Amino acid sequence: MAHPSRVKSKIAGGIPHMPFQEFTANSLEQLLAELKKAKIPNARIEVSTSENGRHYACSKPLVNVLVYTSHSLGEEQEYKDLLALYQYCPDCKNAARVL
Repeated sequence: MAHPSRVKSKIAGGIPHMPFQEFTANSLEQLLAELKKAKIPNARIEVSTSENGRHYACSKPLVNVLVYTSHSLGEEQEYKDLLALYQYCPDCKNAARVL
């Protein structure tokens, strides 16, 4: 059973998916738009491809999407606080929030 949106926003700090939730995303751009639409306070989004991580269903490489906040600790130090990690398979159109 899906959690109501009011529960998600209270538990997950505005992140639109619960940890370990799998869902369909027609494209990476759609997933990114959904995350930006959530307006997670001070969040940044970073996308990277995974050479070693493969989707168990089709063995194709996964795309990682990191949602984090960044804080400066001085001139040369930056602290990143990871809020969520998604994995997306462009071939199967499946996404999962894994953290």
